[in-house]
Amino acid sequence: MATSAAIVCAGLLVSGSMTITAHAAGNEAPTPGTVAVPHASFARPTFTVPGRENAVAPQPRNLMARSAAVDSSAAQRADFDGDGAGDLAYREGWGDVYTDWGNGYADVLSGETAQVKDLLLPGDMTGDGKADLLVVTPTGSLRLYSGANAAVDGGLSSYTTLSSGWQAYNKLVVPGDLNGDGAPDLLARSTAGLFLFPGTGKNFGKGIQVGGTGWSQFDQLVGADDLTGDGIADLVARNATGVYVYPGNGKVTGYPFKTQFQIGGTGWAQYNQITGGTDYNGNGTADLAARGYDGKLYFYDGKGTGFFQARVLSGPGWNTVTQLAGAGNNAAYGKAGVFARTSNGTLYYYDGTGLGKLSAKYLIGSGWTRSESRLTHSVSLRSDGSSDLIAHSTYDGHLYNTATYAENDTDLAGGSKSYNLIVGPGDLNGDGKSDLIARSSTALYFYAGNGDGLSMKGRVQVGGSGWSQYNKLVGAGDLNRDGRADVIARSSAGLFFYPGTGKSSTPLGTRTQVGGTGWSQYSNLAAPGDINGDGIADLLASNSKGELFFYAGTGVAKTPFKARVQIGTGGWNQYPDLV
Repeated sequence: MATSAAIVCAGLLVSGSMTITAHAAGNEAPTPGTVAVPHASFARPTFTVPGRENAVAPQPRNLMARSAAVDSSAAQRADFDGDGAGDLAYREGWGDVYTDWGNGYADVLSGETAQVKDLLLPGDMTGDGKADLLVVTPTGSLRLYSGANAAVDGGLSSYTTLSSGWQAYNKLVVPGDLNGDGAPDLLARSTAGLFLFPGTGKNFGKGIQVGGTGWSQFDQLVGADDLTGDGIADLVARNATGVYVYPGNGKVTGYPFKTQFQIGGTGWAQYNQITGGTDYNGNGTADLAARGYDGKLYFYDGKGTGFFQARVLSGPGWNTVTQLAGAGNNAAYGKAGVFARTSNGTLYYYDGTGLGKLSAKYLIGSGWTRSESRLTHSVSLRSDGSSDLIAHSTYDGHLYNTATYAENDTDLAGGSKSYNLIVGPGDLNGDGKSDLIARSSTALYFYAGNGDGLSMKGRVQVGGSGWSQYNKLVGAGDLNRDGRADVIARSSAGLFFYPGTGKSSTPLGTRTQVGGTGWSQYSNLAAPGDINGDGIADLLASNSKGELFFYAGTGVAKTPFKARVQIGTGGWNQYPDLV
């Protein structure tokens, strides 16, 4: 059981080097060195809830065998230490998953092998009376981890794959038992609407569409369990006007909810992740927790009527957590920071803080000569969640992966010396594997990912010379909350949004202009991924004065960014490359 106040992420690299030497005709192609993307040391966030000390540990039971009418308590759905109060589980920036019960915590899954994009709280699906965890991988597998050892370091070492293909949906939610049969059910949302997958106790059945495209208005969908005290699970949803409870109606078929009612206004927009589905203080009613953009976690004690007591501060330091289990946001994955290269070839890395800012710089090394390589910082090309730095060699035109895991097979893909820009925005074709885009003066090419970071599928031309009008192409994740990666392009006329389509033949949809000529003031645009913790991709921009600005993503295609916030006052003009 973890007891230390702080641990350091394995593989932390603060210095290193890569050298690409000049080559005469006939010499071998350059071999890039290796880079491990740095992450800050882990300082455990604070989790305190009034009344937890009074919780009473339940008797062991099989939750799937219970009668919902007899025992409707939500108290044990996320109780990992067995004390009668619900706990938290979360993924940190380097991919490790932790469980936290206030007076203790455990590092239960390693980011190297876990492949955790999102975490769901189903309760007990293995029949041992212990709360389990569901994991959604980037490639769309749904994995069940037994919670028998969920309070022990490395305790979630094995899993059962329940099903696959879930990358087709932008959000999965386990609200609890919606139809009254005692088994947790699953809701999945896509751009087409909302689908219900009835639980069987050990898995989930065939999906049934229960809602249309209107469900895309919600940026948070939280499986809250029974908030109203009727023994049926409920759903919490947030849109631009506030927060709503959708009470479950217990019907076996058809629409699963009664009429919704509003429980909060626009003040709830201060939270980037809302979670629940359990009873955090052990008093018998389901509660909510919400994390602010300031990194503080707040506790909302449920009244058992669908409403909540006034919030209580649970603790600070939650900004480094990239995903809370059961949170209602669209989970971001695979990139959260930027590399910066000086004109003399010195390379630095800035990690995202989760607060819309960047960390202090990490020195990667010297020798990254600009004339010999173009750099792109790609969303993770394999399923470990750690982003990749790709070098496009001006000597042979090939694309090289500089990641440590690829040191014995760095040649990622053949290419062309005619490429003048490479972009690694994430998954564009809908298979859950990150892809690359390469541009020359005459064409745009698409490289579909294989998911291992060691190779890409053969390139496909997906655009012509019209793409040469853009002086910047950037992207790192989902900008419009449809679950697909997107791209931002800048020309002298302004800024344009290209949505990912999920199709290899046409990976980018019709463009929408989202900004005017004022965007030409910036010498650099960079896509850092999500660096403010809401799951929506963000944008960075620097100017010739050396100032750096942060544009938070909104999740809305027509207006993808909020007003800019200055986060750097000088010195950023030393970097001609910010990726």
